[in-house]
Amino acid sequence: MPSDLDTEYSPSSVARHPRRSLRLYRERGAAARGRLRVEESVPYGDEPGERCHLFPAGASGSPALVFVHGGHWQESGIDDACFAAENAVRHGLAYVAVGYGLAPERTLPDMIASVERALVWIADRGPSFGIDPDRMYVAGSSAGAHLLACALADPATPRVRGALLLSGLYDLTEIPETYVNDALGLTRETARDHSPLWMPAPRCDAVLLAAGRYETHTYLRQQRAYEARLAGSDLPVVSQVVPDRDHFDLPLDLADSETGFGRLSLDRLGRVTPTS
Repeated sequence: MPSDLDTEYSPSSVARHPRRSLRLYRERGAAARGRLRVEESVPYGDEPGERCHLFPAGASGSPALVFVHGGHWQESGIDDACFAAENAVRHGLAYVAVGYGLAPERTLPDMIASVERALVWIADRGPSFGIDPDRMYVAGSSAGAHLLACALADPATPRVRGALLLSGLYDLTEIPETYVNDALGLTRETARDHSPLWMPAPRCDAVLLAAGRYETHTYLRQQRAYEARLAGSDLPVVSQVVPDRDHFDLPLDLADSETGFGRLSLDRLGRVTPTS
């Protein structure tokens, strides 16, 4: 039987309709790839998982929203990470869904390094896809939020305008005691070394932290702790627990002007107005 700690690190234990949300990721992403111009599986590095789907906004010098998917560092991929592409492009943002390879084939440091390489690549090569590298925003859900927080703590990673971190884990020291570690293979020391709570603050202008109301106590507690950590570093941070949302359906609101959190996310993306 799962331990209490296993349950705390299992978002589906309190989510309402996780399978439906996961299905919507794939369905909305497939629709976006069918309707929008997209450069698929563009390599940004040499590792097999280092690929991205890139949706140009249609205008030169566009801001970009870079999304890093979740999945406990061992599930999901870029085909499941394109669900917000149509919303983003509608509001004048290029959209980049970043893959990074998964455990157990890849280690946590490998994944963080991949996200760093992706951001460097977008800053360098983005202009050829119409992206303004000085107007890059990033968003990540669950494991993706963690990986972005780690990547942006590295001074070699390009600074971004804003980071939207959804349902992230920022202190991994309990992970070695849970089922999640079966694939990750962390020790308590390596878990702490790769915990954003003990890293420099992300290199960005501002951070939005968000989680759904229907999260485990651990996810909500970690968001509060990371909010306090960032506030203590003088980095502008806004933290919200979104009513009637959970770990899986919250990301579906990203850049969606029809939802409360979607409007908040658009505000954090520079109040970009619809292009049509």
